[in-house]
Amino acid sequence: LENHGARMSEYRIEKLKRQVIVLLNDGSTLEGEIFLRPLSPYRPRPEEPIELLNDVEPYFPLLVRPGEAVILSKSGIASVETSLEEGEDQEFTALGLPVEVTMINGMKCTGSVFIESRAGRQRLFDYLNAFPSRFLPVVDARRIRLVNTQSIAHVREVV
Repeated sequence: LENHGARMSEYRIEKLKRQVIVLLNDGSTLEGEIFLRPLSPYRPRPEEPIELLNDVEPYFPLLVRPGEAVILSKSGIASVETSLEEGEDQEFTALGLPVEVTMINGMKCTGSVFIESRAGRQRLFDYLNAFPSRFLPVVDARRIRLVNTQSIAHVREVV
């Protein structure tokens, strides 16, 4: 049996950990670490939380304390908050559109969304209707909040 365990570790895929605060649809929160791939399937750098949350898998583990993980359903999550890592803040240097997002559970978050402008100024309304992913990034100077689009009650531009 001991040799079997050694062989199993040979096949273990190393992951990076990232501290997050998860707000569930019922209003409760969980703090812990998510596991990210050292190389993103989409870019030549480590996977980011938004890639994990927007992939097709409906569940992911959250390490709530050493040796103890819970399996979370993405559909049961209102938002996930994490600090911006070095390099990510450079991605968001473009001027974003300041918004206030109110979720179905009454929680609010403010920050910026980054609308790609095509042929003139795209409206927030058009951006949200065309947004293809489950989790919308709302960014401020220190953190990124990934908001489940199914948990949004309304969004307004902040002037």
